[in-house]
Amino acid sequence: MRIALLACALIIIGCSSPQPPVRGRVITTLPDPVNPLWSESEQAKPIAVRRLRSTKETSVSLIRLAGAEQPHIHKDHDLVVVLLSGSARLHLGMNTVEVHPGDVMEIPRGVVHWAENTGPGASEVYAIFSPPYDGLDNLPVPPIPLPSP
Repeated sequence: MRIALLACALIIIGCSSPQPPVRGRVITTLPDPVNPLWSESEQAKPIAVRRLRSTKETSVSLIRLAGAEQPHIHKDHDLVVVLLSGSARLHLGMNTVEVHPGDVMEIPRGVVHWAENTGPGASEVYAIFSPPYDGLDNLPVPPIPLPSP
C-alpha cells in the first residue's frame, strides 16, 4: 500500500512540476531565425523587430513584444502573424482575443488592430507582410469603442 501511495505521490508531483515554456518552430531553408539572442538594447524596447527576409511579394520579420502597440492600421499591407512564444492579447477590429503559442492571426489591410503582451516575459511572433513592409504603413488610429453591455 505504501508503495502505491508513493507511486501516486510521485506521479502527482511530476505532473504538477513547471513545464518549460512552449515555443513554436519555424521550418525554413534559412539559418534558424527563431532562436535569437536578443541584444540588451532590443530587450530594453517594448517592441523590437528583426527583418528576416524580403521578396517582391512578402517580407518576414521576427518581433519581440514586451509592452503594447498603439492602435493602428496598415492601409496597403495584409499581415499574418504566428505567436511563437509568450502570451498576448490581440485587439482586432471589434474583437479582443487572448492568444497563445501556435495561434495564427490574420490581419487584413485597413483593419484596426494592436497587441499587448500579457505574460511575465516578452512574446515573440513571426510576421508575414504582403506586399513587403516598407516601415511607413503604420497609421495610428483611435481605439474602436466597444459596445456597452
